Amino acid sequence: MNKKFVIAWLAIMAVAVIGSGATHWALCGHKAVAQERLSDVQYLSGQLGLNPAQAEALGKLQGAVATQLADCCARHCAARAQLGKVLAGGANSEALIKAMGQAYEESERLTWAHIQQVRALLTPAQQARYDELIGRCVSGACNMDNVSK
Repeated sequence: MNKKFVIAWLAIMAVAVIGSGATHWALCGHKAVAQERLSDVQYLSGQLGLNPAQAEALGKLQGAVATQLADCCARHCAARAQLGKVLAGGANSEALIKAMGQAYEESERLTWAHIQQVRALLTPAQQARYDELIGRCVSGACNMDNVSK
């Protein structure tokens, strides 16, 4: 009887593991694409099958947007650093929060415009693949689960 119990328990565990994996795959789909991969021209060239002219144009676009996004990041971080200094009731905290929000909003708008510029370089089939990669990037899990840890 003990042997039958162990076999039944193992069978139940196997079904649970397979069911859990299938459910996760059905709900979450493919693994998310790291944002850094989508700024890697070599990675995108391979994923999208870019020709040399497309890869060169993409490299120029990536370089330009990287510079702009770095500026947004620097402004956001500078405002955040100042906000950290006024935690004890600084008078300009609202202005700093607004500056952070504006820098973040600008970075999102730049990213959206960049995505549209990249799509314009691509064939319809490449666009579909790029859209899939972008979707997997933005629909992946965010870092908010680390807040409670």
